[in-house]
Amino acid sequence: MYFIPIVLLLLGACQVQGKAVFAHFMVSNSENYTRSDWANDITLALDAHIDAFVMNMAYGDPVNSAALPVAFTVADSLGFRLFFSFDYAGNGAWPEDQVLDYLTTYGSNAAYYQHNGQPLVSTFEGPDNADDWVTIKAETNCFLIPDWSSLGAKAAMAKGVADGLMSWAAWPWGDQEMNTYVDASYRDYLNGLPYMMPVSPWFYTNLPGYNKTGCGAVTTCGMTGGKRSGICSPNSWRS
Repeated sequence: MYFIPIVLLLLGACQVQGKAVFAHFMVSNSENYTRSDWANDITLALDAHIDAFVMNMAYGDPVNSAALPVAFTVADSLGFRLFFSFDYAGNGAWPEDQVLDYLTTYGSNAAYYQHNGQPLVSTFEGPDNADDWVTIKAETNCFLIPDWSSLGAKAAMAKGVADGLMSWAAWPWGDQEMNTYVDASYRDYLNGLPYMMPVSPWFYTNLPGYNKTGCGAVTTCGMTGGKRSGICSPNSWRS
């Protein structure tokens, strides 16, 4: 299994109970996937009561076009759902027309996750391209919940195009204890709009190209409080 186990809870900002649970999936890791690999990962996700994979896609990665037809076919056959997270940080910004192409092609697919009848879409960063989403939303009717954590909730909402926000703040900084201030900030500035809150139950990364080596956190907090505490794991979740 090669999906990153950062679990994303889609919440109404004034609700305690989560409405859906998603797992972040790095599409670039699926270069050698077969149909059986997709079926195995999706079956494990279903057994864990995960509602959809968030398909993180880097711009220009040839794995995207090869993996998606198989992933969507298998997901549909198993009653599972997928939706896109356009990664604006890995290989640079996505051009507007290519985002449109992907959403036009897959947004109406039976396996594409819908939020209240609209295809859900997210990003990993990309706030400098916020204006692109005016056209993208108008042409695809998508529901946009971007991760613009580099800005914070207030500045992200000031861009004027997000229908909700995702936070990537699932881990402590250095030796600092986690707290609920980031969640509280999102709750305040979203003012009732959906909040996609991250939970990282078992996460480890070793990416020399990005100078990243570290471990994640177990998250036990909800929108109304609680505590987050860091915990190390010997490897990432895979089988």
